[in-house]
Amino acid sequence: MKLAIYGAGGHAKVVVELAKQLGYQTICLFDERWQELDEAEGCQVIGGWAEMLSFFTTNTDYDVHVAIGNNSTRLSRLQQLQRLGLKLPILIHPKAHVCASARLGEGSVVMANSTISVGVSLGIGNIINHNSSVDHDVQLGDCVHVCPGVHLAGEVSVGDESMLGIGSCVIQGIIIKERVLVGAGAVVVKDVKSAEKVFGNPAKTP
Repeated sequence: MKLAIYGAGGHAKVVVELAKQLGYQTICLFDERWQELDEAEGCQVIGGWAEMLSFFTTNTDYDVHVAIGNNSTRLSRLQQLQRLGLKLPILIHPKAHVCASARLGEGSVVMANSTISVGVSLGIGNIINHNSSVDHDVQLGDCVHVCPGVHLAGEVSVGDESMLGIGSCVIQGIIIKERVLVGAGAVVVKDVKSAEKVFGNPAKTP
């Protein structure tokens, strides 16, 4: 199997390691810093976004993954790739647990020791990072980043492009709107409005 990855930073390195475990034998990277970067995790960085689009005019046997931590950028790139009809696989670590009834959007990644429970629905390009749990009937929009060690109780809803910081927790039934930042270690016990930043226990705006 072959995989092209857009991104060559820290998150991309983790995705490279996961892709190798999933059986991808040929992996190449694209990043806007490609003239400064020779390789990442043993994989060559061969161009930027424009070069990647050109690459796919002849290399149609490659899957593609957008490994960019910035949620807005990741969503924009994924939408462009969707319009081109490219293959955007869901990458699930062998040590993650994903229930059969969960629905994951293309281009999403689920890291090691994470759990996605029954009835969960994820949009495109979600990052479910290491040691996190997404409980029953949670709904995540497009390009949400669930950082390491995050725990979402049942029936939580999170809007597009939101980021839940490392070690944060959200109690059952909470609605978090789009483009929200939940700080590291925060405990969310009430709904959060669009584009708000909340921190602490209980989580609140500064």
